[in-house]
Amino acid sequence: MPLLARVLQRAFLALFLTLSSISGVGAAPLPLLPDSLPLQRGEPIPNWAALGSLYETSASAYLWHSADGGADQALIDSLLRAIDSAVAQGLPAERYYDRRLVDEPEVARRDLLLSDALLRLITDMGQGQPEAALQQRLWHLPRPQIDALALARRALAERDPVGVVAELAPRTPEYTALTELYQRYLLISRETPPPRLPGNLILKPGEQSDVVPLLRRYLVRLGDAEPDPVALATAPDLYDEPLVAALQSFQIRHGLEVDGVLGPKTLAELNRPMSERLEQIRVNLERWRWMPRELGERYILVSPAGYFLELVEAGQVVFYTRTITGRPRRPTPSFRSDLTRLTVNPDWTVPRRIMREDLLPKIREDLGWLEQNRVRVQRYDEGRWLNVAPEQVDWNDPGHIRLIQAPGPQNALGRMKFGMDNPFSIYLHDTPAQSLFDEPLRPFSSGCVRVQGIENLVQYLLLEQPQMQNWLADALAQEKTRIRSLPEPVPVYMVYLSAWIDDQGQAQFRPDIYGLDTQVQARIQRYSAVEYTDIVVNN
Repeated sequence: MPLLARVLQRAFLALFLTLSSISGVGAAPLPLLPDSLPLQRGEPIPNWAALGSLYETSASAYLWHSADGGADQALIDSLLRAIDSAVAQGLPAERYYDRRLVDEPEVARRDLLLSDALLRLITDMGQGQPEAALQQRLWHLPRPQIDALALARRALAERDPVGVVAELAPRTPEYTALTELYQRYLLISRETPPPRLPGNLILKPGEQSDVVPLLRRYLVRLGDAEPDPVALATAPDLYDEPLVAALQSFQIRHGLEVDGVLGPKTLAELNRPMSERLEQIRVNLERWRWMPRELGERYILVSPAGYFLELVEAGQVVFYTRTITGRPRRPTPSFRSDLTRLTVNPDWTVPRRIMREDLLPKIREDLGWLEQNRVRVQRYDEGRWLNVAPEQVDWNDPGHIRLIQAPGPQNALGRMKFGMDNPFSIYLHDTPAQSLFDEPLRPFSSGCVRVQGIENLVQYLLLEQPQMQNWLADALAQEKTRIRSLPEPVPVYMVYLSAWIDDQGQAQFRPDIYGLDTQVQARIQRYSAVEYTDIVVNN
């Protein structure tokens, strides 16, 4: 080990022991000095500060062994089961020293590794891997707050590491379903993979090709098709209707055009290595561990990457629909807010960026665009906004103006808008461009979320509110803007999810449109297996 690493380790331990003696704590020393614990390549550096605090309250030199070095096998087995469960939820075994917890022959070293594995496991399961969550672009949800040291002490005192760790995992139906998908795909990954489908193939319904049996293997393997021995015996090369339907199922689940044609994009997704798909699921499981553990008895989950919205009540999805979210240049961030008010026949005050980048070029080209789209112009003057004729504005240098689109069938917000307070000016709304919901990938907005069938969502939320139902019917019968506070705020979680299980129990995957999965993957891969001296010297 480099000299600098040894110096830093000894300096820390000396400081820890000095502070302990000053504070009058009768601390049991660590079982061995940090530089007496050589780590194998790929193992993370122990959290020496937390380990010092954990051991200082122990009457023994060991936490997992008797004073004479005998293993407390029941306690160790409980931790090993907790690690097995964490690995089944996508956490990497090497973060917890993997087989070394069993194979390490030296008692003091094994005791320290077991203790550090417990601390690390509690943190990772309770609030996500710290390195992976660091400085996440577009993520504005606070991570859960836990006291890993207190929880580790409790796990040891109660002799129940597996129970304590299990309590920390997210308990939402979405996380549970995604965990089950991960385990299913893990089993598939251990099978011998079929040969790659040829990348230059285009296969249309009703055609014959010697690649059809291989395609059938792929779709059966992924659960989109059932084995069909009759087809294999009578017409193995025919791309028949049942197989076309199976491919369409695959296309739906991967955000592809649902045409039943085996073309380049569909081939690319079919040929994607299972290791990449597992990594995608791992990243999304990791995001769930960053989430609050209590989302509410009733809440709305929106995924900018998945283009869906679901309303969850008592752990059950009661409403599921498509959405349109922010394009890559104007992404929809991940955050939490509350639906607090409903606007019927909203007008639309155009955000300045949209006005500057999208609308001003149209207006300069054709001033009549304003009248055609029922947009009025206001200028800020002497502390208030005043209407101004479009002809009075220098559209090359318009100054402090704003554009407001009147309510109506062509209003960009449609007939309804849910207001929710947040610093990003994001809300849920209707849209006149209903045909866009037919697109498999829908990053078309400037950040806000357009909801297909928003009137059905409104009906669900107001189901037991007859007064609000009457108000809504009256408001929809008119053309003027009406605003009403909701009887109870409804939590909304915007969460970037590119892999999930839909309301039909189908696994869904979408492209990483904002490049956020890639960012998390890089951090997980960098820190899940990192050399000891890399951390000590450089971090």
